Amino acid sequence: MKICFVVDKFPSLSETFVLDQIAGCLERGMEVGVVCNEMSFGKDANIDDSRWHALPGKVVCWWGRLARYRPLLRKWSGRFWDKLSTAIDIVHAHRLQNADVIVAHFGNNGMRVARAIKRGRISAPLMTIFHGRDVGEPLHDDTLARYKIVFEKGALQLPVNAFFRDALIDVGASPTQVMVHHMGVRPSEIGYRWRSWEQATLSFISVCRLTEKKGIEYSLRALASLPRRNWVYSVIGGGELLEELKGIAANLGIADRVTFLGPRPHSEVKQRLRDAHVFLLPSVTARDGDLEGIPVSLMEAMAAGLTVVSTYHSGIPELIEDQKTGFLAPERDVAALTCKLAWIAENPKPCEQIALAARKKIEADFNADVLNERFAQIAEQLGETRVGS
Repeated sequence: MKICFVVDKFPSLSETFVLDQIAGCLERGMEVGVVCNEMSFGKDANIDDSRWHALPGKVVCWWGRLARYRPLLRKWSGRFWDKLSTAIDIVHAHRLQNADVIVAHFGNNGMRVARAIKRGRISAPLMTIFHGRDVGEPLHDDTLARYKIVFEKGALQLPVNAFFRDALIDVGASPTQVMVHHMGVRPSEIGYRWRSWEQATLSFISVCRLTEKKGIEYSLRALASLPRRNWVYSVIGGGELLEELKGIAANLGIADRVTFLGPRPHSEVKQRLRDAHVFLLPSVTARDGDLEGIPVSLMEAMAAGLTVVSTYHSGIPELIEDQKTGFLAPERDVAALTCKLAWIAENPKPCEQIALAARKKIEADFNADVLNERFAQIAEQLGETRVGS
């Protein structure tokens, strides 16, 4: 069974769900290869694992030696980019020909593979996994029907939440070819630890890229309004909004209690999660339409025993039930978010039961071992259809 993953950058710290899915396929004896736009080996020690160097199906750039020129070509070709990139994709599509199944992460990569299938350059069945921006931005622009070729030439669409499933069906995807497949975490690798803040400084934490959709600005504004003053807040992750968020914290007068730690190794992230009490991720729909799928960071926090606070956004309510497995506020509603945090601050004992229920939710519905087994079964079934054709 040869399975080829098509991604933008490999390996990528912000896409550990891809690495986990690949690891699950390897554990099940599949020959895994990766076709990407850019290889990032040696650029990030946090994910520069020997497993990714030594994949049995190898890691290659779709465009080969032309890959280094891709950013320049995209800039220079302007409105002709779509035709130019498609032509180059077709020329180099032989890199995917030996796969039994192709898994494209994100709709744009599914579209590239589907076009090559249409031209007769690829015959393997295609699964496209839709994650967030690839649905949110075209929904915002009313161009989600751009994926028509994916629906026609692909074998299966795997959106990561039901909100995306419904959106894809609304623009023409066959309901029989759309299946929600959640990303997940491995609870066996995340120790559950409850820590009360009844006699302690309340410790908040966020782990994310500092982009608009993560809503960290609203975390800062809600914390600044919190009646309880003995709290600290750690923000792990880098991004284009780092300096702006530091300025907001300073203007709100809370800079002395907020620490921006930048990107940190996963081992350190896990330790800081164990030491914190409340995980904050008040996600919002970005101005360009960018959306979350269901953030893996929320799953990790829930598995670890933190009280999680997020928003009614995209697929997050599929993971968190307000006051049952965590807390949800409306998007961009600072007053409502402050009320949630104030209640949490004064009620550590009820939060312990909520945290325990959250752990059980992850074990039952977002367990990567179970999800990877299901994914492998789906891939094998599709691979068999190619062998039999």
